[in-house]
Amino acid sequence: MKSINTLMLANAMIVSAMMLPVAALAQDINLLPEGQTLITLSVTERISVEQDTLIATLRIERENSDAQTLQREINGAMEEALEEAEGVSEVDVATGYYSVYQYSTAPQGGRVANVWRGSQSITLQGQDAQKVLELAGEIQGMGFVMSELTYTLSTEKADEVRDSLMESAISRARANAERAAAALGKSEVDIATLDVDAALGYSQPQMYARGVAMDAMVEKAAPVAEAGESEVSLTVRVQAVAR
Repeated sequence: MKSINTLMLANAMIVSAMMLPVAALAQDINLLPEGQTLITLSVTERISVEQDTLIATLRIERENSDAQTLQREINGAMEEALEEAEGVSEVDVATGYYSVYQYSTAPQGGRVANVWRGSQSITLQGQDAQKVLELAGEIQGMGFVMSELTYTLSTEKADEVRDSLMESAISRARANAERAAAALGKSEVDIATLDVDAALGYSQPQMYARGVAMDAMVEKAAPVAEAGESEVSLTVRVQAVAR
């Protein structure tokens, strides 16, 4: 059997096409004409993008010896927070986990008492960071505490950026294929197959708020947040025929 020559260049795997099918991925059983070579390679383009969405999660916590009273207090606080949020159209609001459970306390020298503890969260999300922060501050003033305040990159923005990377990724892939062909002493290159990675490619480091007041003695805490960056990427894979 004739040998198969392999050349590694710029992350490209170049296989001698004298014994290899034209498009292995397509399971083509035909062989390339003698003197032609199949080049398979991939290219990834990356760019850092400023995060555009702020998410604030707050929770209300209460304790009471009576479960019904406790739940009325939590429900009332949540209704007040939702009513406040209704007037801010720039912010999306969702209620979160609601938990009520009983535990026992035994003060030193005192009798054991059963107490009910409950909590529920509310999440604010929007691209107008100032509106989110202002609303979060108002809700904190109602007795809610901040659980988490993070910046993130919206899916819509990530998709838009990835689309803009396509042309440069394809251009780089062609250039790499031509460079590989030149290393083999071949002057003509045709792209036979092109695969654009459809997966949503971006890293999302969590950027937490700074200077969030958590002291229960502060009547109204004004949270502060600063956006970070997320890395967006797009990968293209090509098969090219060099001759």
